Amino acid sequence: MNKKYIFTIVSFLFFLFGFFVIILVLNPAYTDSLVRFTSEHKFYGLLFLISWRILGIVVPAIPAGVVSFAVIPFFGWQLTYVYTLIGILLGTSTSFWLARRFREKLVAKFVPLQKIHKLEDSLSHKKRFAAIVALRLFTVPIMDFSSYIAGLTKISFAKFFLATLIASTPDIGIFYFGEEL
Repeated sequence: MNKKYIFTIVSFLFFLFGFFVIILVLNPAYTDSLVRFTSEHKFYGLLFLISWRILGIVVPAIPAGVVSFAVIPFFGWQLTYVYTLIGILLGTSTSFWLARRFREKLVAKFVPLQKIHKLEDSLSHKKRFAAIVALRLFTVPIMDFSSYIAGLTKISFAKFFLATLIASTPDIGIFYFGEEL
């Protein structure tokens, strides 16, 4: 089977899944049912949270961060942070590898490539890790795009993963204060 065909099918399935979940999450008639289901079935709730975070990063149009804060009352801030972090790490890794595999053909749909190549060429090999950490720290709302961008660079996956982990650490405070609200 053609790789482009497989990618199109997988992308369509992600979009379809995301579309139906968005309808469920945003529809007030289903919100109470979803919240009740999550509180009664914690395992499925955590799978939903992790899957939603992955989907929200791989498919940039899906607002996944809101769900993380909605489930703090059920899991507490510590577990919500851990489950969210797992989803973020899996989602950013997926985006990174998609960009590595499909290169400019995929990433060009999201960001201007000329600026990325110019920026990468201006950084020394030692500065690339610090640049990825800074990119991750200051682009948390658009983490999905920055993962695709990082996949086009020459940075190793291990450094990318570590940079993502470091940049996600300050989120602990957000989850802690989110529980206090």
